[in-house]
Amino acid sequence: MEQLIELARRLGEQITRHERFTLLKQAQSDVNEDTEAKELIVQYQQHAEKIRQLEIQQKSVEVEDKHLLQNIEAKISTNEKLKELTRRQVDFVEMMQKIKKAIDDQLEKPQQQNK
Repeated sequence: MEQLIELARRLGEQITRHERFTLLKQAQSDVNEDTEAKELIVQYQQHAEKIRQLEIQQKSVEVEDKHLLQNIEAKISTNEKLKELTRRQVDFVEMMQKIKKAIDDQLEKPQQQNK
């Protein structure tokens, strides 16, 4: 088992050296340094939570609350740093899904050979 854990550590190290990981970290840093982007995220989270709580309490969500959330979403979608972060997140998730699939494919091989 120790050998497998060591292989997992090495895989983790390789992932952190990959361009997709590096670009994701840079995009996250860029957003963290952008006051407008950070404020949009905070506004979105706060307003989405407000609406979620109203729905949980089975209270009506006012039209103006829905419009405000849509306006915040529109601003988020036009913020270049947030758009870049989203692109980098998608790229990284795609890579991780391919890695998981490669592992899953290997785990399926013995089962297929035993049939």
